[in-house]
Amino acid sequence: MRLANFLRDNAEEILHTWDEFAATVAHEGKELDQRTLRDHASQILQTIAEDLEHTQSDAQQEAKSKGEGRLLGGISAAETHADFRMSSGFAIDAMITEYRALRASVLRLWFKSGASGQQDDTDDLMRFNEAIDQAIAESVARYTQQTKRATDMFIGILGHDIRNPLGTIVMSAAVLVKSGQLGEKAAAPIVNSAIRINNIIEQVVDFTRAQADGVMPVTRSPGNLADQLYKVIQETQIRYPARTLDFERIGNFDGSWDEGRMGQLLSNLLGNAFLYGSQTDAVTVKMWAAPLEVHFSVHNHGKPIEEQDLTRIFEPLERGLSIQDRAERREPRGLGLGLYICREIVLSHGGEITLTSDLELGTVFLVQMPRYPAVAEHIPEAPPK
Repeated sequence: MRLANFLRDNAEEILHTWDEFAATVAHEGKELDQRTLRDHASQILQTIAEDLEHTQSDAQQEAKSKGEGRLLGGISAAETHADFRMSSGFAIDAMITEYRALRASVLRLWFKSGASGQQDDTDDLMRFNEAIDQAIAESVARYTQQTKRATDMFIGILGHDIRNPLGTIVMSAAVLVKSGQLGEKAAAPIVNSAIRINNIIEQVVDFTRAQADGVMPVTRSPGNLADQLYKVIQETQIRYPARTLDFERIGNFDGSWDEGRMGQLLSNLLGNAFLYGSQTDAVTVKMWAAPLEVHFSVHNHGKPIEEQDLTRIFEPLERGLSIQDRAERREPRGLGLGLYICREIVLSHGGEITLTSDLELGTVFLVQMPRYPAVAEHIPEAPPK
């Protein structure tokens, strides 16, 4: 029996096997609707059966083997299945596991029914595997697309519906102080708390966007990096008036950067240095230039970061063990996203960030950054003088 006919004649047994396997897949979503599940699975089998009966060119075969050739037009049964699985709380790996089980069940039952190694059966087997691979590709693409849509919605909610009320809180506090209804000392905790919440929101948005897109989005424009970073140093010094913040620069720092992201990078590194470093020694920012790249470092003294944490500390939601154990911190702990975001900003600019830390020399975050993106149509051999 040709495989297409086998799929139609034995659909009930195949779907029963699918049902049994689906019940064993662990997930955190809602209970599965077996009837809806069967409808999707039946449609997938029907689509594959119809595909097997259609003549296929070598080019179509190659495209399908790479997951690049759709089965039969419109929104496919595989895409519909992906929507259903996502809304039901299935992880993407669980959904792929289902297809593996479907493939194994069909082939086991088909060979058990008497399929041989004749040329027709071999051709059907190859076409079936290609069709399953294509269905997986369609389901994964749809699942990923829907996940990104949900992520964009989440970012939009954070960016608009939460930050706007925070702005109102800050403005209201300023109005109350100006009108004499509230003293500056009493208003300061309100404003500082609103700013801290906004910073947490910014970190969550950046983390979510980097995870969804695979890279931190940056928008470059020509500028002098030293001048841009000096603004951040001035703002940070105002925030920590009792601390010493030194700045040294040597060379030319013209290039193409995302000023906002670079400011965020330095602000995070300085905040980390003031928060976790020595409370009495100076924090130092140094900048120096090379023909095609620039370098800057942030240095502080204090208890060194444990060696096992030097790499792990850049991972999201991670902190160094020595940092977690220090109860004398002046500020509440954040989400553990600051250094991860720093790394992603540097990588998005094509640069590199490294960390060294010991008791004698202190802790140094070193950033190396190309002046211009590697994909630019023209990269000057040397920066303008």
